[in-house]
Amino acid sequence: MRVALGASLFVLGACEAFGQPAEPAPAFDVASVRVSAPAGGERGSRRDVVTPSPAGVTMTNVTLKSVVQWAYHLQSVQVTGPGWIDSDRYDITAKASGPVSTERLRAMAQTLLAERFKLVCHKETREMPAYVVSIAKGGHKLKQSEGEGEMQVKPNGARMSASFTHVTLAQLSEMLSSPLQNVVVDQTGLTGGWDFTLDMSSFTMMAQPTGIEDAIGMVIQAVNEQLGIKIDQKKVPAEVLIVDHAEKVPVEN
Repeated sequence: MRVALGASLFVLGACEAFGQPAEPAPAFDVASVRVSAPAGGERGSRRDVVTPSPAGVTMTNVTLKSVVQWAYHLQSVQVTGPGWIDSDRYDITAKASGPVSTERLRAMAQTLLAERFKLVCHKETREMPAYVVSIAKGGHKLKQSEGEGEMQVKPNGARMSASFTHVTLAQLSEMLSSPLQNVVVDQTGLTGGWDFTLDMSSFTMMAQPTGIEDAIGMVIQAVNEQLGIKIDQKKVPAEVLIVDHAEKVPVEN
């Protein structure tokens, strides 16, 4: 009897699950997508700017690669595809019907990419060189954030110095991926938000970096000395998103 009842409940649940229509993909209430106009020079010479807020996201002079990277929450080296996705530029303004989380905004951006750019992509896991972040031998020097809050970065008076609050180690790893120019993997085991100050000015005053290797070395040394965080280069399995197809000219408004 118990077996029959259990089987009946399983079948009933399965019928309800398969019988219900799939939820529509999350989408922005309104979105403007345009090819970015040059401003006093080559289109690719300006910096990508992505500004999310609870009401939506504004992207100025962004490459398609940057949009995909933000939408799928990946680091730059984890997105690959045709060469033009890293050169052609766009301006995007997208608004939600009400306040939503950043993760919801990212999901909405994925829908926008599929609808406006006809994006088709797939993910693979590849063994690749990466930087692994762990706690240094003497322990970390981060201060646990108090209460709840979003990540904030405030430049200090000194050149190349800033204060960071409510930063998770995943967010720190994501920020480090740009100067280190590689995938950065968090293996510290630290959870929650943290406060710290990072000052690169003393390093650049002592010796100007002559190349990318010098700059990377300075970042690794500063993070180790000031934050008690060790950065090592290793080969790790990492997720990579491959753009199979996308339209250069998006569906506009």
